[in-house]
Formats: sequence, structure tokens, C-alpha cells
Amino acid sequence: MAVKKKMTYAGLTKELETLPLRKLYVLLGHEDYLISFLRGKIYGQALTAGCEMMDAVVYDLDKKMSNLNWENLQADLATPSFMSPYKLVHIKQSGLFNRALTSDTLAEWRGILESVGEGTVLLFEERQEADERAVRLDHKLLHLIEELDGAVVRLDLQSEQELLNWIGAQFKFNKLNITHEAALSLISRYESSMSMIQQALNIIFLYAQNKEQESIDLDTVDFLCRQDLSGTIFDLTDALAAGNTDRALDYLDRLLDRREAPLAILAMISNLFRRLLMAKELNNPGAVIDSGITKSSFYANKLLRQARSFSLEQLEEIVEACFQSDLLIKTGEMKEYDALVVLFIQMSNTVGKYR
Repeated sequence: MAVKKKMTYAGLTKELETLPLRKLYVLLGHEDYLISFLRGKIYGQALTAGCEMMDAVVYDLDKKMSNLNWENLQADLATPSFMSPYKLVHIKQSGLFNRALTSDTLAEWRGILESVGEGTVLLFEERQEADERAVRLDHKLLHLIEELDGAVVRLDLQSEQELLNWIGAQFKFNKLNITHEAALSLISRYESSMSMIQQALNIIFLYAQNKEQESIDLDTVDFLCRQDLSGTIFDLTDALAAGNTDRALDYLDRLLDRREAPLAILAMISNLFRRLLMAKELNNPGAVIDSGITKSSFYANKLLRQARSFSLEQLEEIVEACFQSDLLIKTGEMKEYDALVVLFIQMSNTVGKYR
């Protein structure tokens, strides 16, 4: 028996443009932009403009199934649309797919799913936080939905190359060029979030139109977009690795001058050194990507390059120092700025000790 292929973003997009709606859809993952896009497509096909209040019902459960009124759900699924092609029942953030379900719960959901009639669409929207583990596609409820000819699509953060292709396509549509360096910088400063990159692109396109520019370079991105804090943290760390404490403190002052909160700076430094420690141990860009640290080959190689400037012992000591600084702040034993300065002294001493 042939294995059924998993539905993809591209496959569902094409299907929604050419075929009638299915009864069941599940959109889940970390990439809000793609989830919103596909949700909009489903809404657009299901509902007549202006009839959303009559023909769509939204259950926002905040990942608590106790918030779901089963009787209301069954009644909504049984009620036909009033003026739209479809009745749309939209369940947001059920949290159902993040945990194992009992056989009784699965049987209950089977009854609900099988009761969805012609002309009704049941849509699950499950957005995940950046630090939340991806939902397994072999979850029993997802398998049941696919068994009933539902569409299940996991929409995770896109790879660096996928983002570059997407950015390039938008520039081509707007009859503009962008340098490779500028495109990579956009991906880095917005942490691969398509929603945030799209907002930046809208500003860039308006600026280019107003200035009659045909090409966008890194200087233009620096001028129009938010500061690349990750780049500054990398520069700061490079200075520390070279034993140049004064230069590292200069980068710190730049961040503080931009009114970045000391606790946020500490979090960025701590996150970077944890990733450097993992990269040092993995010692391979493919392994770094597979570990989930990043989906970007550019960022993976950048981590590996910087990790080579430190020994394993140095990284372990700095990660521990970051933890202790965070603890001192949160327990009220030290002010944020003072803890940050002490951390820099500790990091400098650690780097110097192993030279």
C-alpha cells in the first residue's frame, strides 16, 4: 500500500485555488505568516464578504480543552451557513496535538469529526512558540483527521534558502534588486520570522518607490530596519574572544545607548553562549541544524566559526556565569547593570585564564 504524502504549504495553496474546500483542516507550527496566509485563503473561499459574523464561529481555547463547550460545538457543526458557501467552525489553540490522547478521547473526537456535514468546514489553528517542540505528525488525532480526508499542514520556520528565494521573488515582483548580503541581514535581524521580514519589506518597497531606487544594499537595510542585535552580540563576543575587553564594553555601551534593557542583553549573551557550547560539541553545520539550534546554514556556520575561538572549558564557565548573573538579578541581590558589568569581568577573566 502506497504511503500517503504529507500535505505541504505549496500543495495546500494550490488546492485552495483550484478545488472545493475539505471538511477538515489543521494548520500548525511556528511560522505565523504562513499559518495566517492559509487561514485567510480558507476564510476567503468559505465565507461571503460581510457574512463572517453569521457564518463563522471561533473557539479560542488558549490551550485549555476545559474552555470548549462540547454542546455548542456540536450545535455549530450541525447548523448550516446562512449566506456563505460554507459554515466555518474555527478552533484556535486547542493544544490537543501537543499531548497523547486516551482512547476514549479519540473516540469522542472521531464522533465529532465524522459528524461534520457537507457545506461545513472545521479548521484547527495551532500556533507554536519559538521554544516549543514541534508537533509530531504521527499524532493519533492528526492521523484520524487525515484518515477522514482532512488536510494537515505543519508550517515551521523556513530554511535560509527558502527565505532567500521568498525575498528574491518579492523583489522581482516589485522590479527591484537586493544584494545577497542585505537579504541575509534581513533574515538575521528578524530571526527568520516571515511576518517581521514582510513588515520590513513593505517599508523598503515604499522607500525605494519614493527614492526611485532600483537596488537595495546593506546600507539601505541598516538605515530603514531595526538594528541587527544578534550581529552586535556576535561582534561583542568576537572582541571578548580576542581578549579585547575595552572593545567588548564599547559594544555593550552601544546597546545600552539604544536603551536595550540590561536583562535583555544578558538573555541574548546567555543564549548565544549556550548555542556556542552546543555548536562546539557538535562541530558540524549539518549537526547544528539537526539539533534545532537554527534552521539557517549561514547562522550555523557563523556559530561554528565563533565557537572555534573558545575552548570547551571557557564556554562552560561562561554559560555558568550567565546563569549566576541572571539568578543574582532575579533574586534582587544585584542590579541589572551591575550584574552585566560583573559578568563581563568574569568572561574576560575566563578568556584570559585559558590563554
